[in-house]
Amino acid sequence: MPLASASLLLIARVLLAAMFLASGYSALSNIQATADYFGGLGLGPSVPLAWAVGLFELAAGILLVVGFQTRAVAAVLALFSLAATFLGHYGQGGDDPTAAFMHSQALLKDIAVAGGLIALAVHGAGRLAVDGGRE
Repeated sequence: MPLASASLLLIARVLLAAMFLASGYSALSNIQATADYFGGLGLGPSVPLAWAVGLFELAAGILLVVGFQTRAVAAVLALFSLAATFLGHYGQGGDDPTAAFMHSQALLKDIAVAGGLIALAVHGAGRLAVDGGRE
C-alpha cells in the first residue's frame, strides 16, 4: 500500500475515532447525566449501562487510533452506531421542530459514520497501524 493511502487511512481512523473518544470521555465524566439520558430512553439499568457505553466508546476509539484489530472494531462500532442512532434519535423531538431537526441530523450523521466504519472494516487499517503488518 502506498504511503499516501496508508496516511489517508490513518487520518480516517483518527477522524472516526474522535467521535467515540469524545463521547466516551463525556459519558464517563458525568455518569449521572449519561444514566439519566439512557433512563429517559427507557434503557436500563441506566448507571451500569452508562459506565459500559462510556468505557466501550473510549476503548474502541483508542483501538481505532492505534489500528489494533481494526476490521473487527470498525464492524462492531458500525453496528453500535446504527443501534445507538435509532434508539437515541429516530423519531425524537416530538412537536418541537428544532429538536426534531437536530435529532434527524444526528441520525443521518451516525448513519454516515457507520458507512465510514464499514469501509474501514472492509479495507483495514493500512500499514500505519498495529495491524499494518498483518493485513
